Amino acid sequence: MISTPDLSPLGSKISLGGSQLSPRIALLDCYHGSNLGDASIQDSMVANLGIRLPNTEIYGITLNSKNFVDQHGVGAFPLAARYIRWYGMSYGRYAEQPKEQESHGRVVAWGREIKSALKRVPILNRCLPVLAIIPQEILHVVGGYRFLRTKDLLVVSGGGQLNEEWGGAWGQPFALFKWAVLARIARVPYAVASVGTGKVTSGISRLFVASTLRMACYRSYRDKNTREIATGLMQGAAADPVAPDLAFSLPSSELPLPASIRRIAQGRAVVAISPISYAKPGRWYFEDRALYERYVHEMAQAVSLLLRRGCFLVIVCSSLGDDETVIPELLGRVDDESKQRLAAQVYIPSIRTWRHLVAILRDADLLIASRLHSTIFGFMSETPVIAISCERKVDWLMEDVGQTDYLLQFRDFTSQDVIGALNRLEQLKDIVLQQVASYRHQILPVAARQYDILADLAMSSCRRRERGRVIRRKLALWASASDRR
Repeated sequence: MISTPDLSPLGSKISLGGSQLSPRIALLDCYHGSNLGDASIQDSMVANLGIRLPNTEIYGITLNSKNFVDQHGVGAFPLAARYIRWYGMSYGRYAEQPKEQESHGRVVAWGREIKSALKRVPILNRCLPVLAIIPQEILHVVGGYRFLRTKDLLVVSGGGQLNEEWGGAWGQPFALFKWAVLARIARVPYAVASVGTGKVTSGISRLFVASTLRMACYRSYRDKNTREIATGLMQGAAADPVAPDLAFSLPSSELPLPASIRRIAQGRAVVAISPISYAKPGRWYFEDRALYERYVHEMAQAVSLLLRRGCFLVIVCSSLGDDETVIPELLGRVDDESKQRLAAQVYIPSIRTWRHLVAILRDADLLIASRLHSTIFGFMSETPVIAISCERKVDWLMEDVGQTDYLLQFRDFTSQDVIGALNRLEQLKDIVLQQVASYRHQILPVAARQYDILADLAMSSCRRRERGRVIRRKLALWASASDRR
């Protein structure tokens, strides 16, 4: 593996007035726990900030507070006030909110009282769907402010967060705007680091995202295409830096050793396949059964061809739950001859973290990926990748790494295209690996500078907070002494 260069920390013990400082940093992400790409982004941010600020405390503002606390930090707070389809809150334990159950009970009771009152007035009853969420939003804003005011930095940390696809304008765009405003009110520095974009077309979404970017004291984007889109929303974005996906900057110490897949493969070429549930009814924010069925059919044909070539196939997923439902459909549609080979030539490992996935990919000769972070994990593992792109962010990544010869499109690829790309990769594997290594060496210094900036923002804010605490303490002592006199 390519080793990450040493990153110069800002200081392992920074103190003021004899007391050791512990910066508090909140990471905001539309993270629910099942997407391994999102998990790797948070781990990268936590690890790299920890190198520079060993005493830092990490908090999350996410869709799944409990998962973030369990996996990444010391506390968390809900990203949104309420559940929206495809943007679902999973409420867990909150940091510094010991009475969250009591607060939730007040929200429910208040909501019931409002509903009961409105139902007695026929005209106002029509406003029920809107008015019922008001108490939820009020309590969320108040709680969010209390949570944020004790922090030293709020970071929108990577991922495709400039996006209205999952939950609409009142999902992630509104959440970003709300927390940017709360950071401004709480006088906490607010940064946007290595974010990507999806669909931002509605007027209200564009307003929310543009306002969010304007309020940030630091902004960067994971690719130049996202920066161009941001420039269309806010002219000043044109001068912002591009800092590629945070998963690429995971320190070498965080990367796992290879798994023992080659021992199981018994000398066969190991091909990893990572499917996606794109457009699958009930599993994606939009449904296109014909498109999804075509994808499964062509992938099954490709699996049959690979099995006939004698390859050992490892089926993996970078988004747990939804993508895992594709696997039985995929294997169930291989031809009869190939079905007899499944037991000897197909392995489906149990994957629960991105580390498990990377360990497996480090033992693979080739990866056929359909998600952005499946592709990124392949590059991190120094495994050549054939990308079947369903979203433009995958196209942009393959262009940046110089791998467009191995880029196929979800809507029109065929199994023969997959085999053709595999044949080209086998002939040029050494060149491909050199290109991937060169890309990572180029972007790591950029990532290091970004972490330095974020750490400096956190420390500057922490010093201000500590100075204020010292001043308040001295004033309190002075007032106490004056009272005694």
